[in-house]
Amino acid sequence: MNGVDSAALAKVERDEAGYMYRASWTDGHTASYPYVWMQDNCRCDYCYQDSAYQKLVLVKELDADITPKEESISEDGAILTVKWSNDHVGKFPSAWLRQHKFDKGHYDPIPDLRLRPWGKEFLKEIPHFKYNDVMTNDDVLFDWLKILSITGLAILKEAPKKGGAVEDLANRVSHLRRTSYGKTFQVYVKEKASSTAYTCREVGPHTDTAGYRYTPGVQLLHCILQTRGTGGENQFVDALNAINILEKEYPKFYNILTTLKIYHRMTGYDDNKEFHYICHKPIIELDDEGNFKALNFNNQMRASYMDVPVERVREYYQAITKLHDIFYANEIQLRLNDGEIATMDNIRVLHARFAFEVKPVAGEITRHYEGGYVDWDDIYSRLRVLQERKDGILRV
Repeated sequence: MNGVDSAALAKVERDEAGYMYRASWTDGHTASYPYVWMQDNCRCDYCYQDSAYQKLVLVKELDADITPKEESISEDGAILTVKWSNDHVGKFPSAWLRQHKFDKGHYDPIPDLRLRPWGKEFLKEIPHFKYNDVMTNDDVLFDWLKILSITGLAILKEAPKKGGAVEDLANRVSHLRRTSYGKTFQVYVKEKASSTAYTCREVGPHTDTAGYRYTPGVQLLHCILQTRGTGGENQFVDALNAINILEKEYPKFYNILTTLKIYHRMTGYDDNKEFHYICHKPIIELDDEGNFKALNFNNQMRASYMDVPVERVREYYQAITKLHDIFYANEIQLRLNDGEIATMDNIRVLHARFAFEVKPVAGEITRHYEGGYVDWDDIYSRLRVLQERKDGILRV
């Protein structure tokens, strides 16, 4: 869709056998529209709530055999008016009709966002944006969300070195996705930690909240205070790239990890409540066409119980260890600075952390990150709105 077409509707002809109209425009464009589809999508005030972009006509009111009694086109070719066999009078803007072609056309205003796989070389190419620019400039906001959709990883710099920046950033897009760890979560060494992230131990490559059936889409991880001691470097891995390598070089292991379901479990106490989540999925999740959809892996949350034939357990471990060999061979390592926010696709980009040295100071936190989540549905919604504003796209 490239905005509103200015060509006028020239004529419509009935195809009685096909129960549809054949329409043509002054520029030679032609299209066909089934009668029942037109009844279902009538743009008159009775059938359509314009302010909500929603239908008012109910399915029980539709008639698959409806036919027109008469039709007319306005003098300027902008409106088609149809009186139906039930005596309802429908209105159809010419420009709106032009946007419906009953083909595999692109009805989503977001440009085609092709995922870009990456490995170690990406360390020198990681996209960076200034936090304040994202917060105040819609063009920069659009660019950040678009590149995040493509690469799965981008870093915002010069954010405030205090709590609250994650929620402000999420609200700039839409809103935070609350989880069992709260609206946001504070990552520092804690006694009786509800997550291994709240220790100083090494944390392996993982996606967050793998115990959820609907995993949060994007993580915002804000370095408020980096440790002044040794360690604590962040690691990032593109699962899409790793899985491409696995499929090409180790097809047997790829088949195991795309078909064998395992359990992830999240249980404990946080955010003033007990929780116990269980999810049963393959580690590599594919869509209906066999393309990569999501990676579901968190070693810390991987449950001990397995409902697979005991004879297959060893080959399962062979597969996950080989996949992890690929992870570590293609990871990037960096040390986030105070005021930097790593934004990452939580169903594609794994993150990890080296162990770090803790130098206790009475009453002080020596390393502090704040995290939160935003769902992809909310990000794509924001992208669509920004794209429509930029290009003047008529919303269908």
